[in-house]
Amino acid sequence: MQKIAIILFFICILFISSAYGAYENSNNGDINIPPGMEVIKKGDVNVVVPKGGRLRKQNKVTLIETADEYASRKFEDADKRFQRIEKELEAQKKEIEDLKRAVNKTEEDGRKK
Repeated sequence: MQKIAIILFFICILFISSAYGAYENSNNGDINIPPGMEVIKKGDVNVVVPKGGRLRKQNKVTLIETADEYASRKFEDADKRFQRIEKELEAQKKEIEDLKRAVNKTEEDGRKK
């Protein structure tokens, strides 16, 4: 639980830094983007969000995904990836066992001849 709180704290810092860290350069209007952040253009407005962050529409207002929503979605995505990787790993383990049996059988057949 403490790890989740720490992660959420850092994500909140990312959101706060996006509000203060992105500023327009008066020379040519470019936006300086902090590391780990990206710009999403919505109409005439550029919004700085964490990489992978989303905007959502609530009634007629477009809102930035909250830190809780962002963290929850990222944890869910990571969990799905881990499950997929575990399935692939099990399939590879099974294939290795099948190959070991085939090699052993070939060795035994070679000894019998």
